[in-house]
Amino acid sequence: MDDSSTFEVRREQHALLVFRNHLAQLQPYFDDPLVTEIMVNRFDDVWIERGGEVMRIESKLTPLGIRAAVKALASANSKDVQAVLDCRMPGVRVAASLEPIAIRGAAICIRKHTSSDRSLSDYVTDDSFGIGGWDESARKSPPDEAAIRRGGEALADFFRWAVQQRFNIVVAGATGSGKTTLLNALLAEIPHGERVLTVEDTAELRVRTPNHISFEASPDIGVSIRSLVKLSLRFRPDRIVVGEVRGAEAYDLLDAMNTGHSGGACSFHANSARMALTRLESMVRMNPDAANLPLMSLRQLIADTIRYVVFCSRHGSRRGPEQVLEVNGVDRDGSYQTKVIFDARGVYE
Repeated sequence: MDDSSTFEVRREQHALLVFRNHLAQLQPYFDDPLVTEIMVNRFDDVWIERGGEVMRIESKLTPLGIRAAVKALASANSKDVQAVLDCRMPGVRVAASLEPIAIRGAAICIRKHTSSDRSLSDYVTDDSFGIGGWDESARKSPPDEAAIRRGGEALADFFRWAVQQRFNIVVAGATGSGKTTLLNALLAEIPHGERVLTVEDTAELRVRTPNHISFEASPDIGVSIRSLVKLSLRFRPDRIVVGEVRGAEAYDLLDAMNTGHSGGACSFHANSARMALTRLESMVRMNPDAANLPLMSLRQLIADTIRYVVFCSRHGSRRGPEQVLEVNGVDRDGSYQTKVIFDARGVYE
């Protein structure tokens, strides 16, 4: 190793030491080989993942200490201190966000690199090759379809079921149609043991699960919804919920929902449930990575990812779901295969 490489390694190791010193209260978790993730939602709300179990720990961190840690993180990666950072250091990968992007206060998520040295015998020893425990076919059935059509409590039960079974849901409608209100009601049904991350351009969502982070975009400092959707993947979310999707972030969100982060939801403007699918296509096309995606492939991606589209409308003082559309795939002609499972007007053709 030449002198320049040696200097760089030492500089990174020193930066990691400074970073850890500012988070001294977390030192035991850095050193614990069973801890794979340290999640600082804010200075007084810290969680870890240990042996596959997510748990809250007592925190004596301070806002000043977190900011100093973020400064050391930026220095180690030759970056300026920014509201959003995604960095690497020896043995760890760190995502960080400061106010005003992190609505609840400065947040850090530390992913510790684990050893990949594992033999087939190790899989046998810890029962990873065991039978059972992987089958999702035992999902509870949804409420009776005829009952859902009558609305009321059966429709509420359907929404509870859809959230608990981790289906991805789109909530569409015009301004003032109750999209955000319904999203908040859906958020309330997420099991409290899950980690939820919300992304919005204006903070309106209310998360009731204890382990959560809320991000708010700030175009004035160059932080977009899309950049926050991408950052959210570094914060170990179980579910991602995005309020008011407007453009290229639609593709990033679909990708996240379709690659291990199911059970998410989003809202955007559309004139009907079926037109919401068309609008989603248009927004996905705004992403350079999907601009030339064949229509059949694009529709297949959407159908594989989104299970239900809820169209909200406003009639007088009533605001809420007018129609719920189930997306069941794409046919040979490239058309969506859909089924109306609830319509407030009683139209099921």
